[in-house]
Amino acid sequence: MNKRRIAAAVVGATALLGLSVPNASAGEQALSCKTSVGNTGGWAECTGSGTWRVLSICSFEQDRYGTWGTQSGGTTRRYAPDCTWEMASVRVEMK
Repeated sequence: MNKRRIAAAVVGATALLGLSVPNASAGEQALSCKTSVGNTGGWAECTGSGTWRVLSICSFEQDRYGTWGTQSGGTTRRYAPDCTWEMASVRVEMK
């Protein structure tokens, strides 16, 4: 069998069985996020799908991490763990 026939057989089997060939970006996250910072608290809001958590960057104390969460679409807002003295920024970490 030559290479063209093999390729045609693979394409035909894929179409017949309803299988799809994953593209290179299938494992990548599709999240778009924005953040807001207040005096000692803040939030992050992400749209799309993926696994993420909120990170509070605190002034004069240790940074604080939220819990990991996975969303499969839509928009989700998560509140950042409060800082005791002052929040410098809010960041989003993705897995």
